[in-house]
Amino acid sequence: MLDQRSIRLIEEIMKHEQITKQELMQQLKLSERQLMYDFEKVNGILEEINIPKLKISHQRFRISDEAKEVLREKLHSGRSIRRFNFSEDNRLYMIYLYVYIRKEPVSNFHLQSLFHVSKNTALNDVRRLKKFCQEKGLTFRYSRNEGYCIEGDAMEKRRRVISCIHQLLSQSMGEEFIIYILRSWNQEEFLNQTNDLLKGWLASCGVQLVKTRKIELIYYFTFFQAGEKEELFFSDKEKELLEKQSLFQMATLLTNQLYGKRRAPEEIYLVTILLLTAIERIQWVDNPELLTLSEEIIEEFERNTLLPVKNKQLLKESLFKHLVPAFFRILFEIPFHNPLSTTIQAEYPELFQFVKRSLSPLASWTKKEISDDEIGFFTMHFGSIIDRQNTMEIGRVTGLIVCANGISSSMMLASQLKELFPEIYFSDVFNGDQFADISEENYDLVFSTIAVESSKPTFVVKPLLTQVEKKHLLQSVYKQFPNLSSHSRHLMIDEIMTVIKKHARVNDEEKLYGNLVQLFYTTSNQKGVYKPMLSELLTEDMIQLTDKEYEWDEAIRKASIPLLEQNVIQESYVDAMINNVKELGTYIHVGKGVGIPHARPENGVNKLGMSLLKLKKPTALLGKKDHQIDLFICLAAVDNEAHLKALAQLTKILGNASFIKRLKETDSVDEIVSIINEGEKVL
Repeated sequence: MLDQRSIRLIEEIMKHEQITKQELMQQLKLSERQLMYDFEKVNGILEEINIPKLKISHQRFRISDEAKEVLREKLHSGRSIRRFNFSEDNRLYMIYLYVYIRKEPVSNFHLQSLFHVSKNTALNDVRRLKKFCQEKGLTFRYSRNEGYCIEGDAMEKRRRVISCIHQLLSQSMGEEFIIYILRSWNQEEFLNQTNDLLKGWLASCGVQLVKTRKIELIYYFTFFQAGEKEELFFSDKEKELLEKQSLFQMATLLTNQLYGKRRAPEEIYLVTILLLTAIERIQWVDNPELLTLSEEIIEEFERNTLLPVKNKQLLKESLFKHLVPAFFRILFEIPFHNPLSTTIQAEYPELFQFVKRSLSPLASWTKKEISDDEIGFFTMHFGSIIDRQNTMEIGRVTGLIVCANGISSSMMLASQLKELFPEIYFSDVFNGDQFADISEENYDLVFSTIAVESSKPTFVVKPLLTQVEKKHLLQSVYKQFPNLSSHSRHLMIDEIMTVIKKHARVNDEEKLYGNLVQLFYTTSNQKGVYKPMLSELLTEDMIQLTDKEYEWDEAIRKASIPLLEQNVIQESYVDAMINNVKELGTYIHVGKGVGIPHARPENGVNKLGMSLLKLKKPTALLGKKDHQIDLFICLAAVDNEAHLKALAQLTKILGNASFIKRLKETDSVDEIVSIINEGEKVL
C-alpha cells in the first residue's frame, strides 16, 4: 500500500533530476535506512503495476520518462487514494470533514473502512478529534442513534471546516484527500457545481481572486452546501460593516446561486467575508478607516523601532493591500496558517516583537488577539520595506518575482529569494497578467510560481522552498549568471558529507547537511547585519549622571558628549536630534520619564552607538509639564537593522517595573551597568 512517505519519495525524484541520496534524506527528513526501505517498497509497487523501477547510480536517483508519465496519472487517481496509508494528522482532518457532511449515522466501522485501519487506530483518531474540537468549544460525541456527530456553534463548525481544508490543501495530494471524502458520501457533484458557479460568477462580475484562495473557496462552499443546514449568527454591527462593502451585492448573487431557496439569510455574510479574504484587488473606498489604520500601524512601527520610513505613501498602499484580508480574517476569526511563522520568530525575533507591538491599533480595532501566524506575515512585510530601504539599486542584476498565489505567498517567496540572492535587486511582486505588460528591458531574470513566457532566464519555484530546493535553485541561477557571485563555484555538498562520514561519526546528518548548505551558499549579507547587545553599546564610558539642571536641548547635547568623544557621531547629528524635537514635537518621550533622541544616519552617524544621561531633576520637553524627562538615551543608528536587538532589550527593561524603579533611584553608573546586564539575562 502506498503511504505519504512513498508518494513524496516518488514526487521528489520526479521533480529533481538526478537528486542525490543525501538530498533526499534532507528533503524527506529520513535516515539512510528509512530512505532505502521506502525505495525498495516503491519499486515493489511499481513492479506490480508494470512501471519501470527507480534506479540509483553513483548515489543519484534516476527515473525513466516512461515511469514519470505513468506515475503522474496513477499517483493521483482514485484507485491510488484507496490504497493510500494516511497519516494521523490527515486522518484527523478528514474524519472531521467526513462527519461534517455525513448522510447517515457514522460508526467506528465507517472510519475503519474509510482509512483501512484497525479498530484501536480508529478509536485513537476519535480521541484526538475530540480534543481538536474541544479546543474550539465544540463537542465530538457518539450515540447509538446518531453515531458520531459534531455539536456546538455553527460558525465555529465552519471555521474547523476551513482549517481542515486549508491544512489538507497545503500538502501535495491534499485535493485528492478532500475529493475522497466527498466521493465517500456521493457528494462530488457539489464540487463540480460549485466550480462552475464560481467560474461563471467571476466572469459576470469581473472579480479576480487569488489563485490559491479561489481553490480553497471552491472546497469551502462545497462542504458548506453538503453539510448540515444550520443558521449562522452575525451582530448588527458586523452586518453593517459587511453590507457597506461593494462586494456585498455580488456576494448576495453568488450566495443565491450556491444555496438557492435553501439559503439562510446569514449565509450571505459568510460568503462576503470569505471573498474579502480572497480577492485580488481591494477597493480602498470601501474601507477608508482601514487606510487610516494603515497609517496608525506605520506610526507605531516608527515609534517602536525609531526607524523613519522614507516612502511612507508606498508602505501605506502596500500595507493596506495586506491589511484588508487580514482585518476580516482576524475580526471574524477565520483560520489562517503561516508556514514560515516559526522560522520568522527564530530568525527575526526583535523585528517580530516590534511588529507585534506596532499592530496594537489593529488589535484595538478588532478587539481580537492577533495570532503569531498573522504577525509573521506583517513582519515579512515590514522586513521587505527595511530591506528595500537598505538596498542600492545601481549596478545590480534585476530580478522579477511572479506569483499567482496572492500576497501571503508572494511575501514568503520574495523573502526567501532576497535572502538567497542579496546580489540581485528585486522590484515588486507581479501576477501573471501584470508580468505580460512588463518590457524585457526592465529585468535580467524571472522567478515564478507559474509558467511564464520570456526570453530571459526563468526559474519556476514554489512559494516555500526547502534547503534542497534552495541548493538546486542557487546552482541553476549561478550557472546562468556565473559572474553574479563568488559563490557561483560548484560545491558538492554530498561529496563533503561522504568525506566527513568516513572520518567522523555524525549524530545528526540532516542538521549537518542543512548547515553545510547554509555555509557554502550563503553570502555575508545573508548571514545578517551584526546586532550588538545593549550592554555592548551602553558601556560605563557611555553613561553620565548629573545633579546639574538642564533645559531639554542642553540635556540632549550633554547626553551626546560620549558619542562625540568616541567619534560615533558628528556635531551635525546633535543638531539634527534637537531640530527633530522642535519640528516633530515630543515624540522622543516614550513614557516613564524616558526620552530617546535620534535622527537619520545621514545626519552625521559614523558608527552604531548609544549613550545615557540621568538627571537628578527632570526637564520639561519643549517646556511641556506633562513631558518631564530625567533619563535621556541617545541612539545613533547606522542603518535600519543593526540597532534592533539593543533597542528591543532596552524596551523590555524600560517595561519592567522593577528595573525602571532601580534606574530612577540609583546614583551609580555601576548600578546602571548591572541593571542592563541583569535585564539582558532575565528578559
